[in-house]
Amino acid sequence: MQLRSLRLTDFRNYADAAVEFRPGLNLVVGRNGQGKTNLLEAINVLSGLGSHRGAAGEAMVRQGAERAVLSGTGSAGGRDVRVDAEVKRTGGTRLLVNRVAVERMSASSSAGMLVAVAFSPDDLVIIKGGPEERRRLLDQGAARVRPLGATERQEFERVLRQRTGLLKAASTSHRALATLDVWDESFARAGAVVVRNRLAVLDRLRPEVLRRYRSVSGQAGEVSVEYKASWLEPGTASAASEEGLRAALFDALAKARSRDLERGVSTVGPQRDDVEVLLEGADARLFASQGEQRTLALSLRMAERDLVAANRGEDPILLLDDIFSELDEVRRGHLVEMVAASGQTIATATSGAGWPMAVSQTLTVEAGRVLARE
Repeated sequence: MQLRSLRLTDFRNYADAAVEFRPGLNLVVGRNGQGKTNLLEAINVLSGLGSHRGAAGEAMVRQGAERAVLSGTGSAGGRDVRVDAEVKRTGGTRLLVNRVAVERMSASSSAGMLVAVAFSPDDLVIIKGGPEERRRLLDQGAARVRPLGATERQEFERVLRQRTGLLKAASTSHRALATLDVWDESFARAGAVVVRNRLAVLDRLRPEVLRRYRSVSGQAGEVSVEYKASWLEPGTASAASEEGLRAALFDALAKARSRDLERGVSTVGPQRDDVEVLLEGADARLFASQGEQRTLALSLRMAERDLVAANRGEDPILLLDDIFSELDEVRRGHLVEMVAASGQTIATATSGAGWPMAVSQTLTVEAGRVLARE
C-alpha cells in the first residue's frame, strides 16, 4: 500500500500545499508548530478514520475558510486509488474513493481504500485515559476490517441521539414517552451490532498484543484485554451471541428507564462500555508503571497494525508522529524493526540528525509550506 501524492486546501495551517511521497521511509522535519503533525492528520482523514487527535471539523478547517479539501493518490489492493475528502467547519466529512462516496461503496471496493495506522506520543492515553479512548481503538479496528463497521457505528450513534432527544422531551410530551419503547428496540439492535464488532476485533487483537508486549518488554508478562459492560454479567461478553447481546441490552434499558428519564441521557449501552487492559492480572491504568504503560500502548498500536496487515493482505501506511523522542533505546529498537519489516512509513521529527534508519526522502515543513530535499 502506497500514498504517492497529497493535496491540501484550507486544512489546518495549509492554505494550499502539494506533497509527493516515495516508497519506504519519508521523513518530515521541522520546528514545532510548523504543520508536521497536520500532514499526518490529513492522511488519517483520507483513510476514513478522521483525525487521529480526535479533532472536530472546526479545528481542522483553516481560519477564515468554511471547509477544507483533501486529495490523495496511491495504490491499495493492487490497483490505483484516489481519495477525496471535504471537511466542513460546521461538522461532518464527505469522503469519496475513486469518485464514489464511501457510504455507497460495496465491500469489494472498500477493500481497496488507503489505510493508515498512526503512532503518537499521545497513545499513552489509551492506557491512562478514559474509556472513550479504548472504545475508539476497537471501533476504528472494526471500521478497518469490516466493510460495514463504520456505517454500523454511525447507525448506533443516530439511534443514541434520537433516544437522548426523547428522554429530554419525555417530561413534557406523552408522545415522546410512548415512543421510547420503539427506540429502545432500535437501540438494543444497533448497540448489539457495535458490541459484536468490538468483540470480534478484541478476539483478534489479544494474541498480537501479548506477542508484541513480550517482544518489546523482553519479559514473559501476562497481558489481557477484556471488554467491560455494566449491562452484561462479568466474563460473559466474549461468549455472547448477537441475539444474546441484544436481549441483554434491551432488558438493561428497561431497568434503567426511570434513571434515564431523570437524567435525560442513556446510562447503559455501548457508549458507556470500557476495555480493561490488565498486566499480570492488575488494571494497567492504576497499577502499571509509566514505562509499562508506554510499552502496553505501543504494543496495542503494533497489534492494530498487525491486524490491518493480516486483514488487507498488505502493510498499511505507518504514520509516526515524533514517536522516537518519547521512547527509550529498547522500545525504539523494536519500533525500528517493525518499520523495516513494513511498507511505506511517513514519520515526523524536529530534526533528521541521528535518525535510526535509512530514509527515502526528507521533507521540510515551515509555516504550512512543504519542501522536498534529497
